[in-house]
Amino acid sequence: MIHVLLPTLDTPGALARVLAELPRELPAIVVDDGSRVPVRSDRPLTTVIRHEVNRGYGAAQKSGFAEALAAGATGVVMLHGDGQYETAATLALADALADADVVLGSRFLVDPRVIPGWRRLGNRALTGFANLRFGTSFTELHTGARAYSASALRRVPFADFSDDFVFDQQMLVAAIAAGLHLVERPVGTRYDDTTRSISLVRSVEYGLGCVAAIVRGGGPRARRGR
Repeated sequence: MIHVLLPTLDTPGALARVLAELPRELPAIVVDDGSRVPVRSDRPLTTVIRHEVNRGYGAAQKSGFAEALAAGATGVVMLHGDGQYETAATLALADALADADVVLGSRFLVDPRVIPGWRRLGNRALTGFANLRFGTSFTELHTGARAYSASALRRVPFADFSDDFVFDQQMLVAAIAAGLHLVERPVGTRYDDTTRSISLVRSVEYGLGCVAAIVRGGGPRARRGR
């Protein structure tokens, strides 16, 4: 069964709304990465993992992926606990796992203008660099909406990657290097006072980390498609 992974940090209201939007029969794993007020949920089929201190976005995913695999999940859908990505469209990424190993929810297949300008330009530049490096043609490789098959998670050494935001790029570079099948599907997003975004300084650090991961990456080219 597909599990939904929701990393969260200090967004209790948004998290409650997102959990309410999930089908009741869908198992959810909430990773509370050091919120000031510990997350609690009485939703059925919901596991809450608590990091007593903030360990990082990558660390939250590591905890969630390990829990999902231990529970026998066939795949994992990533859905941010701040509600940034459309819930229904993100959950629909799981449908493409029937023929793919990794599914990316691209904002550029919907309306990229909602993404703040400098973030949009950085996204384009880094995605273009990765496409050039790996011979791929993705519209976005920096989305937080994504789905992984359990077999993909077992083939990618995610426990060895960064605990920070660059974890996402390391995951995709490793998947491409392993020759996994990556596809894209449209997923909308929103930016407002309830969503969390990293600062300009952290964004620059993330960008440099992505460049390093792309340069070090290699191996077989990804099978790709839409």
